[in-house]
Amino acid sequence: MNTLITLIHRYTALAKFLIVGVSASLVHGIISWIFYYHILLGHTLISTLTGYSGGWLVSYLGNRIWSFRVKEEVPIVASAAKFIVSQLVAACVLLFSTWTIQQIIILYFKWYIITNNLHMTEELRNFCSGASYPPALFGGMFVAAIASYLMMKCYVFKKH
Repeated sequence: MNTLITLIHRYTALAKFLIVGVSASLVHGIISWIFYYHILLGHTLISTLTGYSGGWLVSYLGNRIWSFRVKEEVPIVASAAKFIVSQLVAACVLLFSTWTIQQIIILYFKWYIITNNLHMTEELRNFCSGASYPPALFGGMFVAAIASYLMMKCYVFKKH
């Protein structure tokens, strides 16, 4: 029982980070989805970046106030500047991983089409792009969340 209580206390910030992260990720995912399928019509990088920037405010405020419980004497400007730097790095991780995962999925679709003697039509090409985005975005968000947590814990909200 003591071990369980110790683990809960040890990983409280991680659990709170995950809750804030899920909330920010929902905002990110919804905005990305709307932009990819309804506004920008298939532009992976711009849709993903737009959605990611939409989750920044939720992430910063949630992590500053709740997850890492930054004291008021820590200047908002300093932690916000560090947060922006960390999120730019995480955005690069997100864009690279989302694009890479999407290209791998598209390659799989193309392999499937070729090995089954199908012809690559415009409809199949559009299907490959559209169907590959949701799992690629989810995978990219997961990789970016790991990078973001490490940067926030070790850089942005580090206790001195």
